[in-house]
Amino acid sequence: MDPESSQDEVADILIEDDKIAEIGQIEPEDGMNVIDVTGKIVIPGIIDLHAHLRDMDQSDAETIETGTKAARKGGITTVFCMPNTSPPLDCMENIKKYIELIKDARVDVHIVGAITHKLKGERLGELDVYLDFGIKMITDDGFDVEDEQLLEEAYKKAKNRGLIIMTHSEIHEIAPDGVVNEGKISEKLGVPGQPNEKEWKAIERGIRLATKVGARAHFTHISTKESVELIRQAKQESNLITCDATPHHFSLTENEILESGSQAKVNPPLRTEEDRLALIEGLKDGTIDAIATDHAPHTESNKTDDLKTSAFGISGFETSLPATLTELHFNQNMDLIDVISLMTIKPAKLLNIPVGRLQPGFAADITVIDLEQEKAVDKTQFISKGKNTPFHGKTLKSWPIMTITKGFVFKI
Repeated sequence: MDPESSQDEVADILIEDDKIAEIGQIEPEDGMNVIDVTGKIVIPGIIDLHAHLRDMDQSDAETIETGTKAARKGGITTVFCMPNTSPPLDCMENIKKYIELIKDARVDVHIVGAITHKLKGERLGELDVYLDFGIKMITDDGFDVEDEQLLEEAYKKAKNRGLIIMTHSEIHEIAPDGVVNEGKISEKLGVPGQPNEKEWKAIERGIRLATKVGARAHFTHISTKESVELIRQAKQESNLITCDATPHHFSLTENEILESGSQAKVNPPLRTEEDRLALIEGLKDGTIDAIATDHAPHTESNKTDDLKTSAFGISGFETSLPATLTELHFNQNMDLIDVISLMTIKPAKLLNIPVGRLQPGFAADITVIDLEQEKAVDKTQFISKGKNTPFHGKTLKSWPIMTITKGFVFKI
């Protein structure tokens, strides 16, 4: 099943030298390794635009080895890692260190550079050197750039260098201490909330500056109905604006906090059913360009029971595919090939990378899905060091059973 060509048929795939050589009815020859996946769905390897691989000074939460093994188990073959590592990926020295770490990654890893020095929002990072490392996107994920003049300068430099600015959208001065969505749940629990405007006002600002400058802007993990509508309107006037959403934001609501506590604490927070349905509509009508995990593993000590002090984040690699297919394909009746496109060819085209396709000549990055496999999430079986997930115990359908990437066949 190849979303770009709309190919949806029973066929064989011949792989030679880690590339797809042929698709069709192929008779096996002596010496071929034949893998029988009769009755399963074979798709391009999943691309994740937004993940945290930690390592360096955060290796207790995740390492490149555990993170990329977890991604592979989740059917993901290409990962874009965020720069809010410790130290951050904001300069040549730190990026070189990280490149050494990802040489042994189990999937393809792309570095996303920081917009500002040490992600402090005070001056720009070493944007001039990013292109030397093949960096395509920059972000201060975890923060937004509050200084509007500096943000405009970043858009100008990004435009001149062919970079995309990925924005973690939030106005810091609005509810700076908010830990969950502002509404009935925050009131019931007596904790500070984050109103929708904390996000959508930042998106409004980003759209205004990006279109003024003529630079590309990507808004990540959007979560509110207002954000969807702003981006929908912006797309009618400009092709510079893109966005993504996460499985947890379109599958769960703020009510999950009552069941899972801090395991469901994420930034931006899980919102209302109205917001969730707006995201789904945005995925259906093309307003939302991609699905990304925002994989954010934490140690148990950082994921305490105290909502106010517990870290934000969900470990998302190993539940992303079944959570997405369960909600969008089975619950919302989206065509399977349309859902898959949001995780493969659409992010590939957004970043102009030569993956996300099941076509001769392209890399043999492949994910195999058992569409009928149904089971409960068991976080104790996660490969990721991060066991922090609100999906634990929830029954999901359509799990990956195999990935092929870098010439390695991994049976899950």
